[in-house]
Amino acid sequence: MLPFGPISTARQRLPLWLSALAASACLSTSTARGPTEPTAIARNAMTDLEAQVFTDPDSGLALPYRLFVPPACTAETPCGLLLFLHGAGERGSDNQAQLGNDALGLIGPAVQAGNPTIVVYPQCPKDMQWVDAPWADGSYTLAQTPISQPMAATLKLLASLQANFSVDPHRLLVTGLSMGGFGTWDIVARHPTMFAGALALCGGGDPAAAPAIRDVPVWAFHGDQDPAVPVRGSREMIQALRKAGGNPRYTEIAGHGHNVWIVAYRDTEVLRWLLSQRRAP
Repeated sequence: MLPFGPISTARQRLPLWLSALAASACLSTSTARGPTEPTAIARNAMTDLEAQVFTDPDSGLALPYRLFVPPACTAETPCGLLLFLHGAGERGSDNQAQLGNDALGLIGPAVQAGNPTIVVYPQCPKDMQWVDAPWADGSYTLAQTPISQPMAATLKLLASLQANFSVDPHRLLVTGLSMGGFGTWDIVARHPTMFAGALALCGGGDPAAAPAIRDVPVWAFHGDQDPAVPVRGSREMIQALRKAGGNPRYTEIAGHGHNVWIVAYRDTEVLRWLLSQRRAP
């Protein structure tokens, strides 16, 4: 059994409408807002998510991905570009599993309104990771952890999308959960001037990278009873960012376990916050 939840089928994880958020979720920090109504996902969501495969020209690694492109994206009106990094339970090659765990909330009309954003959902191959570090440690040392093959391929995929679509270079965004939460911290730390905003769920990173990324708007979520990734993973990153002069948001959910995405990705205001971020020219 993987520590990041069971592998689920697309049929189980692609509801036409997101289920209601449990009212018992308790937000324990002053920056937290109560959950809003879950985002309604268009009934044609799957037809809007084109299935493709990107092959890294250097490593030869095949990276399946799904792509959502809002109709509003034109040469005259560039869109943002959001990278979604899934958790360990969604690894594989079916090009569907990565759309689970409320990931489709990012393309909901209420979230996209006012800030149309391309969303790319790459799928990490089986037995590989976005970051080659033990999740249970909660943190790792960036200088001693070479970039993983899937993450290197993902960066090239982002470059390809920027070359082929009308993308606002000041609106590159990233979010991820669990293994993808580690990936979110990792990609921002390796490219501190690239991203306009990051939403990191139940992950961890290298606190020593905080001074380099202190100006990146970050919102982290973690449950204080997480049995898979220790809550210190997020606590240490947030503490290091604040010590470095940053102003990150942090929502720690009292009594909650690993699946904090049922809070963050079902809250329209959290997702709208992410899509509204813009990096200064």
